[in-house]
Amino acid sequence: MKIICTQENLKSGLLVVGRIISSSHTLPILNNLLLKTENGLLKVSSTNLEIATTNNIRCKVEEDGALTVASKILIDLVNNLPNKNITLYSKEGQLFIETENYHTNIKTLPAEEFPLIPEVEGKNVLKVDAQIFRGVLDQVVFAASTNQTQPEISGVLFAWEKNSLRVAATDRYRLAERKMDVLQNNNESQEVIIPQKTCLELSKIIGNQKGTLEMQFSGTQVSVDFNEAHVISRLVDGQYPDYRQIIPTSFTTTAATEKTPLVNALRAVAIFGQNSNSVSVVFSEEKQQIVLTAESSDLGKSSVELPAKIEGAGGSLLLNHHYLLDCLGGIDSPNVVIKMIDDNSPSLVVPEDKNDYIYLVMPIKS
Repeated sequence: MKIICTQENLKSGLLVVGRIISSSHTLPILNNLLLKTENGLLKVSSTNLEIATTNNIRCKVEEDGALTVASKILIDLVNNLPNKNITLYSKEGQLFIETENYHTNIKTLPAEEFPLIPEVEGKNVLKVDAQIFRGVLDQVVFAASTNQTQPEISGVLFAWEKNSLRVAATDRYRLAERKMDVLQNNNESQEVIIPQKTCLELSKIIGNQKGTLEMQFSGTQVSVDFNEAHVISRLVDGQYPDYRQIIPTSFTTTAATEKTPLVNALRAVAIFGQNSNSVSVVFSEEKQQIVLTAESSDLGKSSVELPAKIEGAGGSLLLNHHYLLDCLGGIDSPNVVIKMIDDNSPSLVVPEDKNDYIYLVMPIKS
């Protein structure tokens, strides 16, 4: 194999595939990247046996070939090379990397030892706007459970009907759901559960890039194509719980307030609620304000009063401040609405001017 590639192209391409690799002592080949020339491109692949990522890198191919090389060494090296053309070529079981006055050779392993990355040829194809899809993931994925004893809720639900996609995640203490329109769907309706790690990786791959993202589903796997990146992941086996039946439809108190002051207030009072992660939220209909309070016997006490439009009887909640901040960080509307029933029932947080996102949070029982 022999190719010539810009440092910038090689660096960005390796970044896409390098994130999913974790040190493997049982299968050392999983610490390697597969480099293969194909159709005038350098095709770089990685896998951890749950997710496989491939990225096509534009380059000049002078000689075709394939090999595997230690990912960390190659990525660290390329990141520190000057922004010039880089020549890579293989010879006698080694990969030589040369540019200007830099000369490096790295031992390689045969491409045949790299795990086979399956091809997904599903009939169920879904196409979405990548940037909208990334926003959906960022508003939902954090709510998935990290407890692997409940594999269904450790993943993220994708449910679509005709031209609408519903994405949801829950850890049974909170629930996030976002709806979006799809560009193409050739299947009437379907539900799948995608691992949280896969969703996080897709958000990073999309980044600030624009375009159309295509997903194909086949049995136990999902295949995702976006620009030069290709991802294959297993699906979570199981039935996602019917969470919609626990979403309240009526509330005793509704409070609308500005999002940014609410975020700042939560961060300030949370300093004094670190031991319990709890913040008291009081809705005063008489004063038309929300009062946030956190107290620690070791540190002291802090409270913040925020103007709000309160409708209903007022009331109070004891909430995990991390759960609220996670939710508010993904809402891009200037105002948010908090809806409550009582201090023992789930409360709802929604953007004031949109109806495509809901966040349900359980109170802490005092």
